[in-house]
Amino acid sequence: MKISDALNIGELATGTVIAGRKGITREIQSIEVMEVPEVGSWVTSGILMMTTFYSVKDDYQKQYEILKALIEKNASGLVVKLGRFVKQLPKEMIELAEAHSFPIISLPVNVSYINVLTPLYEKLYEEKKKVTQELLNPFHSFIEEEYATVSEAIESLSNILESQVYIENCEGRLLYCTEKFSSDGWRKSNLLLSKPAHSRYKELIAEWCIELKHGSLDRVKFSDQKHRLIVPLISKNNVFAFIHLPYKKQSQFSEIEPRNVNGLIRKLSETVMSEQLELQKERIKDIETLESLSHSDFVNDNASYTLLFFTRKDLEPSFLPPATLMDGNVLIRKKIKESVENLPFEKNIVFEKNSHFFSLVQYSLNNNQNGLAQLKEVFQSAMLDSSIEDMHISISAPFQDLKDLDEKIKSATKIMEMGLKFRPNEKIYAYDKLGIYEILINMSTDTYAVKYAEEVLKPLANNDGQLLETLIEFLDTNGNVTRTAEKLFIHRRTMTYRLQKIKELINMELDDPENLFILRFCLKMKELS
Repeated sequence: MKISDALNIGELATGTVIAGRKGITREIQSIEVMEVPEVGSWVTSGILMMTTFYSVKDDYQKQYEILKALIEKNASGLVVKLGRFVKQLPKEMIELAEAHSFPIISLPVNVSYINVLTPLYEKLYEEKKKVTQELLNPFHSFIEEEYATVSEAIESLSNILESQVYIENCEGRLLYCTEKFSSDGWRKSNLLLSKPAHSRYKELIAEWCIELKHGSLDRVKFSDQKHRLIVPLISKNNVFAFIHLPYKKQSQFSEIEPRNVNGLIRKLSETVMSEQLELQKERIKDIETLESLSHSDFVNDNASYTLLFFTRKDLEPSFLPPATLMDGNVLIRKKIKESVENLPFEKNIVFEKNSHFFSLVQYSLNNNQNGLAQLKEVFQSAMLDSSIEDMHISISAPFQDLKDLDEKIKSATKIMEMGLKFRPNEKIYAYDKLGIYEILINMSTDTYAVKYAEEVLKPLANNDGQLLETLIEFLDTNGNVTRTAEKLFIHRRTMTYRLQKIKELINMELDDPENLFILRFCLKMKELS
């Protein structure tokens, strides 16, 4: 309680600050009545002293020394009744109090001490009780701190709990997780927006949404046998997420009460919503920058662009409406931004189109040759042990005119399609590796090319596809008969017989480079059809 607070409580409100007004923010730790001439031995810091100066009513020097002792002991203030025994305080005392911003409060003569002290004691007791309860709250230190990011906040909670911490939305999708994570009885994955593994997670989350709407907590224990608190995050009386708080210290957290987590709910809810707001602002800024660049007639001859396409093939779409308080897409944008933030790009614009993520990076032509290599290297390392490690990325060819952006979006999308189809175990697909498939895709819509490929391979369609399989393996081993036979688990003589049969059916020599090119082309066309 501060002096300024006390001046509004009970009959102390009738008092007047006659000196040291600048010090009314001083904290009151205790209140005592003093009617003895010596105070130096028992005065403590933060004490609010009340007196009539009766014992020293005729000794102005003693009054001055008492005030000086109070100031030296860092007392909070002095309340004095003027008019009964002491008419007024010496000028020297007023000046001393002013010099040290030490409040002196004058009370009317007719005010009794009991009417001043009782409400002040009650207020002090309430505040000390509250402080004691807060100090016993294991989350007290967390509530008192300020956090720049949600990740910083949950790492702090993790240190308190000595356990991993994570936040999920009302669908159960993972929004945030501490750096240290291991599968538990609720979830197996720390991938961003992944779902829990618990068989009844939908049912349990629905129950929590109802039970914890007004800010409480639930104690649960899953198959991992570790106790945990489920605490809601709330904005405008709506639950928008849940934080899982597994704990090891049974004695410290088993008896925790709902009031102990109210401050945690407020702190973390505000931190999450504040970060959401900032990320939404960044999204809008990127959209505006992209539109400005796309509609500008100015062409920077020294600038080169590359388009990156990001997708997560195994991620199921959310059933929550787009207007939901927690937008998981901005968290994906954040991760994408972070993955390339250390590269020497002049611009990195992340945008969304057709429910997919793209990043337009700009760099000078001088860095053009190194750009692709840097991108590959950064993404290879960024994807490891990451909450988006299941992300696949396709990289377009460099270009200079942003009027080609729509074409590059189509190109990056097709590179992704081919990468996922032909190299599903890889994560990064670049134009210089998969670009040839674009040509084949375009040709796969050419009626003549498709018919030509069908006619060449048609004779091999019989025999349950055995000859066609043999041809594919033969071409994959660059015409090595022995290796092909080994891969097919057949005798070399059988292999030789099959190759002879193939030559007769398609009327082509299999040692002619041009024929081999034609056959590879036809097989790729068949694969794409």
